[in-house]
Amino acid sequence: MFGDSLLCSGWFEQCQQGKWHRVHAQTGMNPALRTFLFRLSRLVQYPVKLVFCYDGNQRQKIKRGHRVSTKDHWMVDPTQRILNMFNTQWIMAVGEAEAQLGLMNHAGVIDAIMTDDSDVFVFGAQTVLRNSTFSTDATIKLYTTSSIQELVEPRLTGDAFTTIPICCGGDYDKKGLPGCGRETALGLVRCMDNSTLCDAVRGDNSPDQSLQHWRDAAWYHLMSDPTGQMGRAHPALARSLPDSFPDVHVIDLYAKPAVTPLVELPVLCSLAPPDLAPLALLIHNLVG
Repeated sequence: MFGDSLLCSGWFEQCQQGKWHRVHAQTGMNPALRTFLFRLSRLVQYPVKLVFCYDGNQRQKIKRGHRVSTKDHWMVDPTQRILNMFNTQWIMAVGEAEAQLGLMNHAGVIDAIMTDDSDVFVFGAQTVLRNSTFSTDATIKLYTTSSIQELVEPRLTGDAFTTIPICCGGDYDKKGLPGCGRETALGLVRCMDNSTLCDAVRGDNSPDQSLQHWRDAAWYHLMSDPTGQMGRAHPALARSLPDSFPDVHVIDLYAKPAVTPLVELPVLCSLAPPDLAPLALLIHNLVG
């Protein structure tokens, strides 16, 4: 039996996008909920135990440069009621759902995460299914850390994933290091001690010394590529490396996310069929 968990925030965004329901002229008063219902109905046909995960009240207030509402998304309550009638389990994360599911996937509590957000690998995800592929065709796109290490970069493991959003920009800082693209960030992964960034905020000491050590090493490799592992030198980028980079707060968000400890998580439920009569009534009330 395969255990699969989904990020509700990604589903909410997609269900509200016109492309998911524009071809249906009679979608009713609430096309977003109807789209959620259709997608859920398709997923429950697979031999998997589904667990939906919602962002919690400690989620970040700013993501990708945009302010995130402190109130629950309007779809939270009705979708939880739908999931209850489908006998499909859902959990509330303490903070970001990506971080909670990354922890669970890394520990083997769940087998895979369905999301389109690659930042989930920073939080420990091992196997990721693309959300969108379940709605467009029969082909499922699956990404694993082992395939990433084989096809992209062998050293891209554990804390090394943090280097990518820190340098290229991510959910918590969309700028990153201006001028640093993915290939340059991967070059730094190949050249440097990839535990330095996360260790800087995980220890009891001030992170200043560790981050200065990281900046010095980054400058050294960017300036002349002495080991040849960068692919080429980036002297202009090295000279523009600011003393304020990387932002210790951004590193902290990736390295120490707010999560529920594994021992405090609810037991994953067994598969059960939907409660059809109350489900039909709920659907009538919600989507007409």
